[in-house]
Amino acid sequence: MTEADIYPLIGSLAGGNVFPYVAPSGTAAPWVVFLLPTAVSGDVFCDQAETASTLQIDAWAQSVDEARALRSQIRAAIAPLSPVSLNELNDYEPDTSLYRATLEVQIWD
Repeated sequence: MTEADIYPLIGSLAGGNVFPYVAPSGTAAPWVVFLLPTAVSGDVFCDQAETASTLQIDAWAQSVDEARALRSQIRAAIAPLSPVSLNELNDYEPDTSLYRATLEVQIWD
């Protein structure tokens, strides 16, 4: 699983403001940032087996409702990957006055 596998699924969301790892300085909300922070492979006698990749996607917006709605769109967009262990988090960034709705999932390769 790589960023190139994720982008085609979510790249049109937030008006195309979708970026791996960090949004460029000056990007106007809403935007989406996604990353693959971990990948754990199972070991077998002759090599590695399946890999569980963690995918984190953050939707940033000017209201909590907008951030949550964007997260729902993201969840629907990544459904073809058959994600498991879905975890949703909400946050507020006082320095930027933006709300973040995070979706963390595991995807088995």
